[in-house]
Amino acid sequence: MKNSRKTLLAILAVAVLACATFSPQAQAALITGGISFGGSYTTDTGNINTANAFTSFPFVFVVNCSGDYLSVPVFTSVTQNPFSFDPFSSPISPLWTFMSGGNTYSFDLLTLSIDQQGNNTLILSGSGDLNMTGFDATTGSWVFTANQGGGTFSFSSSDGAVPDGGSALILFGLGLGGLEALRRKLAVA
Repeated sequence: MKNSRKTLLAILAVAVLACATFSPQAQAALITGGISFGGSYTTDTGNINTANAFTSFPFVFVVNCSGDYLSVPVFTSVTQNPFSFDPFSSPISPLWTFMSGGNTYSFDLLTLSIDQQGNNTLILSGSGDLNMTGFDATTGSWVFTANQGGGTFSFSSSDGAVPDGGSALILFGLGLGGLEALRRKLAVA
């Protein structure tokens, strides 16, 4: 009888360790929220309809913030680096950066697709890593829209965090249920 109890407890311990090992692990300090910029640009051809690259961003500033970016004042100046989008060569690190309140903020561009180019409009989108002092790099999505009239653009990026959906909590509950069932089985024996 003692051997079967020891065997059951060993199996249960292995099952609990397996659940802990294979359940999704939460990262400590991911960035939440988003940030948007606006400003002016120049292109390699002087025309957004035929451009392949942005050659400069002379004036870029923060226009909107949410989540962990809320402490950044609107109209904070941003350094946006020039980049080629056709062809695109990844990564662009950083695409943009700025400092505010003693913290450094930046974005590393990893993927890019041309969603629209023509009719005096260019729309690009993709993914990249948001970086902020005190936080882990967080994968996020971004959208860049430029128009020929006025030579202006807008850029927005936000975290791409997907909620766990409760799978870790379900695994934990199943583990507790298994412990209770084993306890009852051993109490009867």
